[in-house]
This record gives sequence, C-alpha cells and structure tokens, in this order.
Amino acid sequence: MDSSTRCLPEVSGGGSLQERTYKVKLIKTEGAKLGLDVDYMVERRVLPVMNVTGGLAQQWNLANPDKMMCKGDSLIEVNGITENVELMLEQCKTQTELSLTMTRAFTYDFLLVDLEKLITATNCGPILLRLSWHDAGVFSTGSLKGGCPNAAMRLPGGGEGVFAANAGLPTVALDLLKPISDKYCPSLISHADLWALAANVAIRLMGGPNIPTRFGRQDAKHWQEAVESQQCRLPDGDKGAVHLRDIFYPKGFSDKAIVALSGAHTVGHCHLERSGFQGAWTEAPLKFDNSYFKELLSKTYVEETTQKGMPQSRHGTSQTIMLVSDLAMIQDPVFKEHVDRYAADQGSFFQDFLEAWMELQENGCTELREVL
Repeated sequence: MDSSTRCLPEVSGGGSLQERTYKVKLIKTEGAKLGLDVDYMVERRVLPVMNVTGGLAQQWNLANPDKMMCKGDSLIEVNGITENVELMLEQCKTQTELSLTMTRAFTYDFLLVDLEKLITATNCGPILLRLSWHDAGVFSTGSLKGGCPNAAMRLPGGGEGVFAANAGLPTVALDLLKPISDKYCPSLISHADLWALAANVAIRLMGGPNIPTRFGRQDAKHWQEAVESQQCRLPDGDKGAVHLRDIFYPKGFSDKAIVALSGAHTVGHCHLERSGFQGAWTEAPLKFDNSYFKELLSKTYVEETTQKGMPQSRHGTSQTIMLVSDLAMIQDPVFKEHVDRYAADQGSFFQDFLEAWMELQENGCTELREVL
C-alpha cells in the first residue's frame, strides 16, 4: 500500500486548529506578575511558553482547567498583534489588559515528536529524503545559475512542481506532511526548513547519521520563483559518470561527495509511474546503512528495459536494481575507490554523507541559524 493512503497520525495538541487554539484574558493589577516565562528569539513569529511560574497565569489555570496555559504552548497573538514577537512581548510587559491567543503543543520539540510519529507510522522516510534532495538540489553555479531550497514545488501553476524529476513529491510527499505543515508552517517553521528537518529526522530513524539542521530558509511565494528547468540541475538516472560530474561539480561537490550522496539510494524504491524505473536498490530499503555499496560490489546485474522504456539493471535472485548512474559508481575508477571504502567502513560513509548532505541542504542559503 502506498504510504500516502494510510491513516496519518494526529499531530500533537489536536488534529484541528480549533482544537489547538484557545483564548486567554488577563487583567494585571498593580504589582501583579504575569507568571509566564517565554522563549524569546527575534527571528521567530511566536513566543513559546517555557514555564508557568505563578502569578496571573497560575490563577488563570486554576480557574480555567480546560484552557490551561502549559509549557510547550505558544503565544501567537497578543492584543491583536501577531508575528512580531518584539511587540508582542512589549505588550505583555506594559499593558494592563491582555488578550492572548494561544496554541497548544507548538514548539520545536513537539514538531520533532510529530515528524517521528509520521515517519514511524507510514515508513515514508525515503520520500521525505527525496523531497529535501530535490528542493535543494536545483542549486547550481553552472550554465544555469542560482536555485536554493525554497519549497517552490508546493506551489500550483508550474515550475518545480511539474518537473518530471519531482513526480510524486507535490502529491504523495506533501500529502503525508500536510497535517504537520498545516499546523507549524509558516508560524513556527518555513516549509523549506520543514522539508530539510523531516529528511534529517527520517535518516536518523532509518538508522543513519544524526544530521544537524540549521534554519532560516525562505519560502517561495509564487511558483515563478522556481528555477527554470531540471536540466543541468538534477541528475538523470539513465546517465553515467560524465553526466554526474556535470551536475554535481557546479554545486561544489567532489567525486567523494558525489559517491557519498549516491549512497542515499540505500533506502527507497523507484516507482514506475513516477520515474519510469521500477524496484528497490537494496534488500532493506527502509534501513539507512552502507548496503548500497556492498550490494554494488557483490551482486551481478542484468540489463533490462522497464515498461516505460527506461534502462536499468536487475539482480536475479533479490530482484533489486541499479540504474545507469548507480553502476557508474563502480565503472568509474575514481568513484569506485570511494565505493570500496564505504562498503568496508560504514562510519566513513556516514561522516562523508553528513558533510555532503548538509552542504546540499544549505546551498544557496544565507544567514542560517542553529536554533529554530
């Protein structure tokens, strides 16, 4: 069953905006304390509650058990002011009457919980990895310049959302993420940052390295902010080493990085209706390890043509596949040196993949920060 057809887990705090949102009205008398510790960061649009310390907040909680302000909830509006946390905080400090709009379970920690629940329940890790890859992978300094991870493919009308290389991403992947993106984007996190974070959580849950995510990617507002074409930007599976270098060198990647990034094919399947290819690369397509490199070296593959007319090669016993671009990893002598090393040393693969993957996710971005 396609993961998109499964029942998705409910996000933290309630499945609907109405369930998650509540109103609080407070009147400060002379000397009274608000009693809310909030986590202020000027880049944010909300004020997460770190603790209820007494004062008016505790009095409100005692009188309104169905609308208790809790650690992990966030202020999203203060006296009609939204998205400007500096002004929101100033209102809390200076105004006698406070009309607050709160949303439940609205912090980075709850976002991680919701992503982990989704990935565990639906086994959607591979397609989330591909979503981030194709969002960020359009960056180039070659004949076609520019591009960055900006979640442009989510926007209808054209652009990256209709690239053949992205088939299945604007539908299957984004449908899977929809309950989470509806809750958290853009107030807590941009779509582009969410896609990067989701991929990194998926890699970790599938057994791969724990990859740090930095934040601050800006979302495209119109599909025309997409790059003009996938050509010369995203690799084609039916082409070999020369093509791979033509694609990856203008992104700033070495041969070592090309091979490390190709190791992402240790997870996932090719779907005939999306790419024209059909099959899984490895025998454990939900486990992120160095099996891709081991199987490249240990198996014999027979050339075939899919029902969509695409060339690939298949291992007879396991029915796993490799594409032309995969077999280039062992046909090119420089690439093969790295394949040999990664097959023998998973830790080496993880470290090189982490470095190349972070660079891929951040290409074309400026002023990224460590904290959401």
